[in-house]
Amino acid sequence: MKMLVSALFFLALLMGQTTAVFSSSSSYAAYPPLGWSHSTKRPSSVTTRHAAKSSLIEKEARLARESHSTAGIAKNLLRGAFLRIASDLSGGTPLETLKCRVTVTKENMFEAYDAIVKQDGILGLWSGTPSRTVEGALLGAVFILGSTLTKKQVLAMGGSKTVAALAAGLVGGVAQSAVMTPAGMIFTSLNVNRGKKGYENDNALTVAKRIIQEKGPLGLYYGVTPMMIRQASNWGSRSCFTEIARTTLGMSKYGLLGEIGSGVFGGLGSCWNTPIETIRVLVQRDVSLGKPTKSMGGYWNDIVEEQGYAG
Repeated sequence: MKMLVSALFFLALLMGQTTAVFSSSSSYAAYPPLGWSHSTKRPSSVTTRHAAKSSLIEKEARLARESHSTAGIAKNLLRGAFLRIASDLSGGTPLETLKCRVTVTKENMFEAYDAIVKQDGILGLWSGTPSRTVEGALLGAVFILGSTLTKKQVLAMGGSKTVAALAAGLVGGVAQSAVMTPAGMIFTSLNVNRGKKGYENDNALTVAKRIIQEKGPLGLYYGVTPMMIRQASNWGSRSCFTEIARTTLGMSKYGLLGEIGSGVFGGLGSCWNTPIETIRVLVQRDVSLGKPTKSMGGYWNDIVEEQGYAG
């Protein structure tokens, strides 16, 4: 389901461009080039291809100008925020809740689901939604802005679409960590301390206040290193593999299904960094429990010793 959400995310990002392509095709048909009419014999396939290519170049130039304008930036920010919040409310938050519990308790996904539902009901899967919503509103906007500007710049420098997608994902992912680290800390704390004595009335504000009192404002940024590595590798891989599927494998020619398939391919290709996310959750778990934290290598060694590399 996580991969489907990822695929739909990429699909939604491309809807605006797809609509633009359809619009340009319609105007081309309605207003034929000077010198021939609808009753005139259509030009050769070569001429048609040249016209289509020119139209595409013109469209890309217009989109580049819009993306650098104030209105274009605002549009990207709003679109990114809306898409991220929608993905969280529809399925992202429950999946994140399950992932967090599986990581800190060693339960499998089904055991974690049963435990949460028995304790808090089905809505327990959406615990931490306020912090996730705030995170999503900022996170999606930050990613769209950073990745869009980076991709346009790389393309302008002569880079390929695949390289541009990789660079855009890396920059967008690193930018996200500034928002995701404190939001992830609060979300992890709410799940780790769920049902424990003394934490019954915890919410996003009380958790943030407690961490700041104990460790200062920077306490919310414990785990920023694995978070940054995880986000950069995640979005870099996802964007790169999605673009490879779309262009190199030619999936874009299959329309809607091709875009969904490309998103799924990109999502699967980004799963290799799961160990980094596991370490991030464990770092923030220890902060939430008041335990001293370790280095990334320390957590890695502990996991391997206790559970092997499968852990």
